[in-house]
Amino acid sequence: MSTGEILAVDMGNPAGRSAVYRALAEAFTYAGARDGPFRINGADYNDAFDPSIRDAACSLREGAHIEDDASGLFEELMRFYTFFGLEREEGAEMPDHLSVELEFMHYLTHLEGQVADRPDELASVRLAQHDFIERHLSRLVNALCGKLDSPSTACVALVETCAAFIGAERARARQYAPA
Repeated sequence: MSTGEILAVDMGNPAGRSAVYRALAEAFTYAGARDGPFRINGADYNDAFDPSIRDAACSLREGAHIEDDASGLFEELMRFYTFFGLEREEGAEMPDHLSVELEFMHYLTHLEGQVADRPDELASVRLAQHDFIERHLSRLVNALCGKLDSPSTACVALVETCAAFIGAERARARQYAPA
């Protein structure tokens, strides 16, 4: 999925949005960044997103961008994931990694399409999307936008594309928020 396709997705189509979340989740992994539409080489990826490689790198983990103890964050994220029947595999990325949060939204938007004909379930899934975007995903993406310090145009384009999509998703999800 190209940057243009990501930004041109029909926001009313759960399957299209789900595909965008999946593509972005892949792009924010080391292997996916290299092989995906942004074609980020490994050195640029590490330089931009791995603080263990470069102090000024911008972590892709939400816990690196909060003031509070990360254990509370992990508990909340795991409650979201387990509520929808998902578990963390051993050796997987931490639950606060951007790729994991995007993958979770991929799942929720896929689920939205599956329950479209069941109003109560649909409302519940959409509320979960709203809550997750507000409480986690938008906070992490906004932190990335504010802290990314990379000469790689591909890394910058990836973050900007993700931010634009999450901004549109946030606006769409607000209509499902409780008054």
